[in-house]
Order: sequence, then structure tokens, then C-alpha cells
Amino acid sequence: MNKILNINIGGIIFNVDEKTYERLKSYLNEISKHFKDSEGGDEIINDIESRIVELFQQKLNSKKEVITLADVDEVISIMGKPSDFESSEENDYYDPDVKQYSKKRMFRDIDNRMLGGVCSGLGAYFRIDTLWFRLGFVIATFSGLSILAYIVLWVIIPPARTVSEKLEMNGDPVTISNIEKAIRDEMDGIRDTLDDLAAKAKRKFRKRS
Repeated sequence: MNKILNINIGGIIFNVDEKTYERLKSYLNEISKHFKDSEGGDEIINDIESRIVELFQQKLNSKKEVITLADVDEVISIMGKPSDFESSEENDYYDPDVKQYSKKRMFRDIDNRMLGGVCSGLGAYFRIDTLWFRLGFVIATFSGLSILAYIVLWVIIPPARTVSEKLEMNGDPVTISNIEKAIRDEMDGIRDTLDDLAAKAKRKFRKRS
């Protein structure tokens, strides 16, 4: 009979047997080794671990309290391994041998919001230009129901805060490669914004001087 161990992933405790522990430990070490010295590595690792936690939690219920080796193997097949894509970055991180799950979930898109991100979230979920939802709410405002409906949706639809949630909002597979790509794109966007602000500040300084 295998000994049951308690492990901590992302602050959440899971029960695993010894064989499962060794398999999971090897996988997490591979992820850590691959990203630890790269830009944004800590954030990438944290988001990957958060997604693993979410997948493990989906496996557990009142009748099942231990994560099995089969569970870990399934998570690995969903998430992929760094070695799966490290030599094929030119292919947009896609690996045909990795299971591509793209179950969409509805979130508020707070990165592209005008108010609460409801319309931009609906646009992402239904793959319709956000402008149409915004126009619809404006037109419906004259009926007196639009504002109430918007507030209700604002309350019941959660915001997409993590990288995994943003990928799910757009129907993209939540894999290691996509998490890395999303974080790097986000960092590039922040860097471009800071560069633009610095350039504007320099131009204003030159005009004043």
C-alpha cells in the first residue's frame, strides 16, 4: 500500500501517494528549471501552478480525496511540458501532441472596459465586436431596463484577472505555452506603454526648454 503524502501547490494542500508525488515533483521541477531564469519567470510559474491547482480541484469530491497518478498524467497532457515546445517557438507554441482544451467561460474583460467590462466580456465570449453590445445597452437604456441588466451582469459575471481566466475568456487552451505567451505579450504591452510615456515626457521637456 502506497504511503499518502500531503503536498502544497499554490497554497492549497493535496493528498497524493508516493508514486504520484514523484511524478508531479519531476514535472514541477521541469517547469521551474525552464522558466526560473527567464524574464517574468516567477509570474509564469505561479500562473501554471494556479492552473494545475484548478485542474486538481476539479478531480476531487466527497468520494475522492486523493490525487492519483492518472490525474497527474492527464493534467500534464492538458498543460503540456516545456520540452514540448521549446524547440518550436516559430509555430506559435502549438504542439499537436498536446491536448488542446478550449472550453470558453464568461468573464468581464476588465482590460478593455469602459465601465465594468461586461460588454467587452460578452464580445469576447460570443466573438462579436464589443461595439454592438455597447450600442445595444445604450439603445435599451431608453426602456429603463438596460441599467438594471448591466448591474446584474456586473455582479454575477466574474472579472478575468489571471492569465488562465483571460485565456478561457477568449476560448484559448490554457497550456504552459499559452500562459507563457500571454504573460510575455502583457509584459511587452506594458513596456511599450512606458516607452511611449517616456517619449512624450521627453518631447514636452524639449518644448519647455
